[in-house]
Amino acid sequence: MNGTPVQAWAHREGLVHLRPLEAAAWTPEAVQARLQIADTFNRFAIGHDEFRIDVVLSCFAEEATFQVSEGHAEPFATHLGRAAIGEALTSTIGQQGDQRRHLIANITVEHLDASTASVVAYGLVSAVGGGCELRLGASVLYVADLVREADGCWRFTRFFIGMDAYAGTKPG
Repeated sequence: MNGTPVQAWAHREGLVHLRPLEAAAWTPEAVQARLQIADTFNRFAIGHDEFRIDVVLSCFAEEATFQVSEGHAEPFATHLGRAAIGEALTSTIGQQGDQRRHLIANITVEHLDASTASVVAYGLVSAVGGGCELRLGASVLYVADLVREADGCWRFTRFFIGMDAYAGTKPG
């Protein structure tokens, strides 16, 4: 992306539809689902950073869509299906050459029923390179749809990573 990122680009481009605060169903089942959904995001992040593709892929439904963009709702990369996502992430993580740490926060469940959820979250990605310098790798918006599968696990059916900016050279 060239120049300054456009403020609120994800909302302006129709990617994020954040609803005003309203009373949510906070039944024990809903609380459990929200915790499990947050765990899915956390396992993606830590699995990515520890190059545990098996853990990362366990977060995705078989026919999931994985997209990456920079400062726009239009992705520059789209991967369809768990196998393609695994290949893409194996290649990307292998090219990074530094230690990443994903911090995913502000996990906001916009829709939740017994078997589906839509979520928006923010992330910061730090990176430590060969000289042990710590830097911010990216600020990130995550938009995801999840499904509760037969085994009770919540998995991504759509996982969109929208980077506000990326520090350094992006992997190919």
